[in-house]
Amino acid sequence: MTSAIRRLSLALALVVLLLAGGARGAGAHELRAQPWRAAEAVNGGLFAAQSELILGTPEQAARLVERARIHARELVPSARDRAESGRAHGGAGRVGPSARLSAGLAAARRAAAQGDPVALAAARGQVRAVLFAYAYDATLAAVAAGDVQKARAWLLLREFRTATRFTRPGADATLALGALERGTTTPATARTAVAKDLLDAYQARLRELLDDAARGNERALPERRAEGAAQAAGYFELLAARYRQDRGAAALAGARAAFGALAAAARSGDRVGFAPAPTAAARPGDRAAFAHAHAAALASLEGFTAAPFTDEEAARRAQQLLRFLALVPVEYGRGTKDDRVTLDFEIQEAAAFQSGSQAAFADLESLLAKRDSARTEAAAAELRRLGALVEQATRRTTGVATAEAVERLASAIEDDLSATMPDAWKAQTDESDYDLIALTLDRMEAAVGAGQYRQAEQARLEAYAFFEFGPERRLKAFDPGLALKVEGLVWFGDADQPGLAKLIGERAPRRAVHETRIVLDEQLGDAAATLGDSANKAQVVVNSAILVFREGLEAVLILAAITASFVGVRRGMRRPVLIGAGLGLLASVITWVLAQTLLTSLEQYGEKLEAVVGLVAIAVLLLITNWFFHKVYWSEWIGKFHRRRKRLERYDRVGFISAQVLGLALLGLSSVYREGFEVVLFLQSLELSAGASTVLEGAGLGLAMTLGVAVLTFALQRKLPYKKMLIVTGVMIGVVLVVMVGQTARTMQGTGWLPITPIDVAPPYWAGLWFGVYPTWETIGAQLAAAAFVLGSYFLAQEVRVKRPRRRARARVAMQAEPQERAAEAPSDRRVPV
Repeated sequence: MTSAIRRLSLALALVVLLLAGGARGAGAHELRAQPWRAAEAVNGGLFAAQSELILGTPEQAARLVERARIHARELVPSARDRAESGRAHGGAGRVGPSARLSAGLAAARRAAAQGDPVALAAARGQVRAVLFAYAYDATLAAVAAGDVQKARAWLLLREFRTATRFTRPGADATLALGALERGTTTPATARTAVAKDLLDAYQARLRELLDDAARGNERALPERRAEGAAQAAGYFELLAARYRQDRGAAALAGARAAFGALAAAARSGDRVGFAPAPTAAARPGDRAAFAHAHAAALASLEGFTAAPFTDEEAARRAQQLLRFLALVPVEYGRGTKDDRVTLDFEIQEAAAFQSGSQAAFADLESLLAKRDSARTEAAAAELRRLGALVEQATRRTTGVATAEAVERLASAIEDDLSATMPDAWKAQTDESDYDLIALTLDRMEAAVGAGQYRQAEQARLEAYAFFEFGPERRLKAFDPGLALKVEGLVWFGDADQPGLAKLIGERAPRRAVHETRIVLDEQLGDAAATLGDSANKAQVVVNSAILVFREGLEAVLILAAITASFVGVRRGMRRPVLIGAGLGLLASVITWVLAQTLLTSLEQYGEKLEAVVGLVAIAVLLLITNWFFHKVYWSEWIGKFHRRRKRLERYDRVGFISAQVLGLALLGLSSVYREGFEVVLFLQSLELSAGASTVLEGAGLGLAMTLGVAVLTFALQRKLPYKKMLIVTGVMIGVVLVVMVGQTARTMQGTGWLPITPIDVAPPYWAGLWFGVYPTWETIGAQLAAAAFVLGSYFLAQEVRVKRPRRRARARVAMQAEPQERAAEAPSDRRVPV
């Protein structure tokens, strides 16, 4: 078995070498034209030597290292860059990549010949880092010379920042070369962009390598520890010039000493100083000594950023950090109840957002530390605690942290970050949200292409979360139709274009999903353009007025439908409705006053709170509708109003009316406050764009128009024919009920309280905006049920109040007439006198 594995390993190594160009057959010219092939040959040869050292003989391992050395000569033909590269990498006289590559390969050959796997792993890490360093220098030199083709060839030999769910691999260097080729940028500008992209990637990978080496130390894996530490030390040399520029020569010398100690401690516990490690009979490194060296290396990197963000980039990343942080407790709360996990999916979402916040914080930590090191350290410690709590919930189902504890911790982190960040970072912007939406939709498409529809649905929900908690609220205030179009494309569809939720639910092919994605991107672009001009005062005033007027009309419609029947002895029942409406208006004003603090803390419950208010309004409206039909609309009381007046007044005083008064007052309050809460929520978004005074100016105009319509409506009610007015308002209240049910059901779907089952219907966007019609079985089913309730109440009222009494009356009349008829028809015994 061992010999078979050995033969397979050797065959694999030979294939790698042949694919890289053959031992010598490809020729130096071809390998130099494709540097990545030569680098792959070097790395493949060293990997094969490591395998041979485990499964075969040291002699064969040494021969494989020698083959790798031949390919390295083709890639780096000489050491002529010793002095120049030394200056480029942080100090005159420092050994450049060519010399370090030769030293690393020599160390690899000695380690292979002596059968030392730890030293061979360290040498491989060193060689791999040097290859990237050489490619880095060659790439920048080609860009500076304007040689795009050569730069592209060397750029293929590079590292990338590890992509996450919310970040893409760096492409700035590739884009800069494209711009340079088109002549839209200068070589100097392109060189800066390429260097920044590469430095950012190598610093990110440096952190990962340090973590990987630490895990190798913890798990007693000396080869993994040695390779990671040596490669990390090599990556630091890539950053040395920037480190010296940022910290000075003395700090650079100290950092180099720390990384040298780290690499030495990883190879051998005997020598943890700065001298070279022994190359023969090296013992496994001492874990404590490595941990000490590892801590020193990490300390040397604190506050250092090789590729600093521009102000715009830092602000965008800060917005992402705050957005991720806000979403962690939201998803965690949806996935837990008390100390139990109820929805694993939501916990995974919380973990994803927590990882995103940790990555964003790592990018900004050095900048934050320069402003307030104490608060930055506190935020870092709290982020680690938050990560531990969320990770615990991913591994356990009981005994996890409560949602309240996670929310308190996230709020504390946000407070520390807000106190540390400059005001420019905290300014509201949607750019970071659009970036995250695009990234998440990319991942959704990739999941669909791989047939992973569950992961695709998860990504789609993440994209909707970024839209819902970001641009959507402001967009609803400016262009509700466009907001509804975007939402429709994410969920059920818009016009003839099916929505992403429907396509994923039907397991549609990637091409169909991509077609909807193209349309969605266009609508998101329109949204960005709309919100981009949101600071225009006149537009904000108009939008505020329209928003208040539109929502106010709904409240007026409900109140008009309710109070239309209250005439005569029941005119006094208008009072509780109007009192409730006044309380709702007052509550809306109080909510506006408290919005700066209250809505900030309740922002994550926006749709949930809206759904609860809607359910209360529907429940009361159902009660009142049923009561109206039975007690007012279709009873014989209408025709016998004056005759039953005194009896009805006595009935009102019995106490039954007190419950109805309470219900009517509650209906008036919930009807107005439901609309008022939405208005306040939307106006807060407008206030961010143009300030409170501008928004209040528009809101006052909209309120004046609403009050004008209300006066006309209630005045018109008194002039309508009573019976026709009852019929019209009865229809109106039924329509309002059905619309409210559809809108509330859709809100409950957004909160996850109702499932979503799309149907193959594409209603126009205004149908949802004004009539609450959405193409799902749940929303339409709820509306049909509400309509059935209204119609059923009508027919039941007809049966109970009209038809049944009439049948009983006819039956009584018939029973009374029957004896008389029998008597009339019976034969008489009396004699008639003659």
